[in-house]
Amino acid sequence: MSESKFHRRLYNQYVSTHTSQLYGEATIDGIERQFPVWKWHYGRFLPQDKSANILDTGCGSGGFLYFLRSLGCVNSTGIDISIEQIEVARKLGIHGVECADIMSFLEDKMDSYDLIFARDVLEHLTKDEILKVLETINNALKVGGLLVIQAPNGESLFSGRIRYGDLTHELAFTQNSLNQALKTVGFAGAAFYPTGPVPHGLKSTVRFFLWKMIEKLLRFYMLVETGSANGIYTQNIIATAMKR
Repeated sequence: MSESKFHRRLYNQYVSTHTSQLYGEATIDGIERQFPVWKWHYGRFLPQDKSANILDTGCGSGGFLYFLRSLGCVNSTGIDISIEQIEVARKLGIHGVECADIMSFLEDKMDSYDLIFARDVLEHLTKDEILKVLETINNALKVGGLLVIQAPNGESLFSGRIRYGDLTHELAFTQNSLNQALKTVGFAGAAFYPTGPVPHGLKSTVRFFLWKMIEKLLRFYMLVETGSANGIYTQNIIATAMKR
């Protein structure tokens, strides 16, 4: 995957110009507050075998990697193209992270991983790069291995908020476009999930039920316009697919 001067300049300052503006300074306490959300959305995809080889691509400052290890997934590693993010991870004491491009990192790792996460990764790629990266990930997974994606959801009412919220973003996706890309490179059994509020306290529980009401209204709207209420309407979408 080629990296333009434009992208390199932004990734080299990704924490100081982007993530710190959105989320503030990364801390272990802040990471641990995300655990209930991550467990709700991603816990179902983790293998029973705690020694499984797991790769977190686009690992950022290592928070999700720290979460995986807290659950006993000892063979979890992470890569990210932003040196600033990797430096933050190391300052937090999160090891097993490497500043690397997905294509270069995985080119000699055929049939190596049981599970690969690509959370907030594909939207940074061009259409040509997406197919190349997905094919490389497919090759790096063992047969029966799982890919888990999170990406901006083009079907959301506010899809532009995430799609255009980062200068390095190129695309948003729907279930159909993600399924199309995954099938094109040989993945099977694609499934799709929303990323709505997770009930783990009073405020989040209220948000959870309010969101369910809003979701019903959105489904009604789609039913009236198209004749079908099917769809995922959260600002992000999760997709999973398996290597055949």
